[in-house]
Amino acid sequence: MRYDKLFTMLEAKKMTMYTLRRDKVVGVATLEKMRKGEGHVDTRSLESLCEYLQCQPGDIMEYVPEK
Repeated sequence: MRYDKLFTMLEAKKMTMYTLRRDKVVGVATLEKMRKGEGHVDTRSLESLCEYLQCQPGDIMEYVPEK
């Protein structure tokens, strides 16, 4: 999974990863996984992000098959 869409959305809304941490939307470890594209992200974290940003999961992530 790639989360480039999330970071593009944050930039468009003039928000940062710090904003998400400060408002206790998701934790630091989760944001680092998303930024690096490594590990698994819990569905509760995705739900929190979607609720906070008022979007759908497809708005913040995409599936990209490994080659």
